[in-house]
Amino acid sequence: MKKQIWMILAVSGAVACLAQDNELELTKETLSKWVETRKLISQEKEKWELEREVLGDRIDLVRSERDTLSSKIHETQSLITDADKKREDLVEENDALKNASATLVNRIFTLERSVLKLLPTLPVPVQDRMKPLSQRIPKNQETELSLSERYQNVVGIINELNKGANEISVVSEVRELPDGSTAEVQTLYLGFARAFYCTNKGDIAGVGHPGAEGWVWTSNNAIAQQVADSISILKNEKTAEFIPLPVGID
Repeated sequence: MKKQIWMILAVSGAVACLAQDNELELTKETLSKWVETRKLISQEKEKWELEREVLGDRIDLVRSERDTLSSKIHETQSLITDADKKREDLVEENDALKNASATLVNRIFTLERSVLKLLPTLPVPVQDRMKPLSQRIPKNQETELSLSERYQNVVGIINELNKGANEISVVSEVRELPDGSTAEVQTLYLGFARAFYCTNKGDIAGVGHPGAEGWVWTSNNAIAQQVADSISILKNEKTAEFIPLPVGID
């Protein structure tokens, strides 16, 4: 009986020791896992801190890029607005220039017609002098000349007109006489208003004035000597003196 009791006690003790060993191993294993877990947590925390820092830098970079892009968009919109405004201004300016150009074209055409109408009333020598300019005047609106070239032609002719209107000149011409014959004469032009001619012999003379289709000449041999003397004075071939000539108003 006692022997059985001791055996039971021994078995119980062995079981108790075995249980304690198992509990110790379990505790060690649990502690080891806890340490490993803490280590992993620490590593993950460090990793997260690093990633958070990198992520923060990226966020800052994205924000900076966003702000830069927003600024560029705003700047581009401003440029587009300015460009649209400039385009509108240019369109308005272009329209104004077109209108002004059309007005100038109409004006120069009117001036050209006036000049062409005036040319036949000028002395033939003056007409010949103006031919390089007058021949460039277009007969109608269809022309390859630029607007500036057309104005230059008209201005050139007007300058010649102003110059010739104040000139007293002597020109050698061949003129048809009342009997149908022709003779070389010296013609004294007083601007564009009046002219007198006489032959080299001083026996034939006449008076001329501008008409609608050219100069009109009238024979007046009675003034031949006065005309010849006036021409000689103008050529410095004779001393200056007062010589009356018939200057009327037509």
